[in-house]
Amino acid sequence: MSEPQETETPQYQDEVPESALPGKLLKLYNKAESAVELRNWGYAVSLLQAVLAQEPGFLHGRKMLRAAAIKDNENAKGLKLGAEALKVLKMQSQVKKDPIGVINALEKEVLAGDPYNPQGNELFYDAAIAAGLPMTAGHALETVMQGHPDNTKFFHKLGDFYMDQEAYDKAAEIFSQIVAKDRTDLTASKKFKDATAKGSIASQNWDKDGDWRDLLKNKDDAAEIEKGNRAVLTPEQREERIAQLTEQYNADPNDIEVVKELATCYEEKEDFNTATTFYEWALQLSAGDTALERKVSEMRESAGRRYQRDLEAFIQENPDHPDIEQYKLQLAESKKGQLEELIKESEDRVTRNPTDTELRYELGERLFQGERYRDAIQHLQQAKSSPNLRIQVMNMLGKCYDKMGMTDLAATQFEEAISELTGMDDTKKDALYNLGLLYERMENKEKYLTCLKEVYAVDYGYRDVAERVENSYTDA
Repeated sequence: MSEPQETETPQYQDEVPESALPGKLLKLYNKAESAVELRNWGYAVSLLQAVLAQEPGFLHGRKMLRAAAIKDNENAKGLKLGAEALKVLKMQSQVKKDPIGVINALEKEVLAGDPYNPQGNELFYDAAIAAGLPMTAGHALETVMQGHPDNTKFFHKLGDFYMDQEAYDKAAEIFSQIVAKDRTDLTASKKFKDATAKGSIASQNWDKDGDWRDLLKNKDDAAEIEKGNRAVLTPEQREERIAQLTEQYNADPNDIEVVKELATCYEEKEDFNTATTFYEWALQLSAGDTALERKVSEMRESAGRRYQRDLEAFIQENPDHPDIEQYKLQLAESKKGQLEELIKESEDRVTRNPTDTELRYELGERLFQGERYRDAIQHLQQAKSSPNLRIQVMNMLGKCYDKMGMTDLAATQFEEAISELTGMDDTKKDALYNLGLLYERMENKEKYLTCLKEVYAVDYGYRDVAERVENSYTDA
């Protein structure tokens, strides 16, 4: 009789989206969402456990499960008596043989009653890695950090994990939190700097995709592209100031005023990657200053746009280059990746500041750019309560409804925005133009031309308004 062969551990898809859930699991998940809304935490936990037992890579559901378990146990009294530790110990030998089985057992026997359990989450991490679910593994460490914020062992482990996954921005954030807790942790300080440096390089693919710069036919044009719009300071003055600040920074890298000024100098120099690194460090030293947080986002966006602008210039100047299609693909991927990163940043900020209507509008606008119109609407509707943003929000909502084919709702939003604007500013022009094109598609020529003529009367050069209005007379 032959010996039984060891079966290989099946590899599961990491970060399965809700849209990929089969119908039966989607119904269970929707029930779980309803249970969460009704604060029926225990029922939500049981439903989500059932979903995740069949789809372990559904990370969003896993996060919801953990949040529900935390809520379900927040009023629990008394200390754990070690029963969970014994259960974890018994499961350790099964990680390599049946990691998914260990994950499911941990969810039911340990983490449902003690979601912050360090040993349980650490074993969950090992099992998720063994199952090929790295981001699920990372979430386990994030959970135990939330429950044990003073235990930097798990911070270090998560930071190293993100470095291995090449998620350098996340790694830098974790290591900076360690430094904020313990300024004497030189290992964390060094890893923070390594992560930010690698993140700046990786975000623009300088190490593998920068060669096209060397192919620009006119080096003077390339220098002009790099120069851009420089600040008033002469280059010599700025370099001298950077040298002075660098000396001060080397003496004390935790002097936030020096770090902020260095960041500003590099921003003025239009070295956006280096500016980003210093703004990120200043943000960590400030313990979350919202102005610095937005500055970091702005610098990352500027660095991405610079890269894209330079690549667009190269593509335009070298249409017959043998690798031109590769560079076009590289440009498209860069734009897509940057937008995804911006959306993620906005989502994170909204999660931390759910009542900030400006952040809601920013997220809605970026989701619109990413053609995620349905997702954008919910954030824009919440941002509409802001008197300062109300008009812009209605205009953006109109665009979302229009893209989704909901023309009557779109027209209502545009008309409402226009009625509340007295002067003919850019927002009103945009709303009138959008409404006019909407009426054109609805074959209401009279209203279509009325909207465009309002713009034509004050701004002849606005988009293609002049051509459209003048053609209407010749066509008649």
